[in-house]
Amino acid sequence: MAFKFSKRSSELLDTISPELALVMREAINSSPIDFGIPPFGGLRTADEQNELYLAGKSKCDGYKIKSKHQSGNAVDVFAYVNGKASWSDVHLGMIAGVVLSEAARLGVELTWGGTFGSDNFNGWDKPHFELS
Repeated sequence: MAFKFSKRSSELLDTISPELALVMREAINSSPIDFGIPPFGGLRTADEQNELYLAGKSKCDGYKIKSKHQSGNAVDVFAYVNGKASWSDVHLGMIAGVVLSEAARLGVELTWGGTFGSDNFNGWDKPHFELS
């Protein structure tokens, strides 16, 4: 079954790099699991980024340490399973496999937040994809 982004998720995709948006639009068509883009999952202002930092949801403060979301070069996703949002490692891993495969097929270099391995991240950002 081919899934389709909601209107809100599509509008958020319109705020990011066209190359990254294309990868996500191709991935939703071949994904075995539905997914979407959460609020603040696309382009972010410095103030929005700082709000996430202060809430402990980002390592980037938006000013001294900028996120790739601020340039439109990153996107976050959530799985949509049984009518509910899911951030399960299993669901996000399934989505990541499809997204990374589509990126490779299209010749787009992506990094998945689930592979962040430095002392600061340790793979904690599984909803996150960014242009490399």
